[in-house]
Amino acid sequence: MGSSLSLDEIITAKDYALAEAAKPTLGSTGLYLTVLLAMLATASGLLASVFAVSRMLAMLTDMKMIPHSHFGMSGPVREHTLVYTVVLATLLAIFFDLSRIASLGVFFYLVMDILIHWGVFRNLRSLIGAKQPILLTAIVLDAVVLSVFTLLKLQSDPAIVALAVIAIASVFAFERYYLSCWFGEATSHSKS
Repeated sequence: MGSSLSLDEIITAKDYALAEAAKPTLGSTGLYLTVLLAMLATASGLLASVFAVSRMLAMLTDMKMIPHSHFGMSGPVREHTLVYTVVLATLLAIFFDLSRIASLGVFFYLVMDILIHWGVFRNLRSLIGAKQPILLTAIVLDAVVLSVFTLLKLQSDPAIVALAVIAIASVFAFERYYLSCWFGEATSHSKS
């Protein structure tokens, strides 16, 4: 791409830089073909992500880790979580541009990754044979990336950092409340 477009042309083309780079070699057909392939790749990636997230939500619902409501829908939980995932993704797309959605995803993913590594380190390390230096290195590297990303976003878009902190704190607070209620009920029923 760098050989057929100058830096100024790449900056001007932004999201269409790859398609513009195909234009000198393949003409307008190359531009349209590249855009079409990018749309197909995006659609297939989006579908794969939606189904993966909805399956994970269904699994967590079956494990009683998150609450579930049918909202009058018929069918299995797996179909409900697919609807919830699409509705949430649609709302995010309505209220945020793609770079802000991606930024929120980065914050959630890195925090989740740190917590999973910490949980394995504290509770499962000896059971599954995980190596302590690898887990600690992963936690440190995730923390470094999260810190740098947060600093960059504080300079360019502090509102998304605040939203990420509020959203992550809300998820933690809700999950703590939900699990304490669920496991409190389960414990009281087992005692009776």
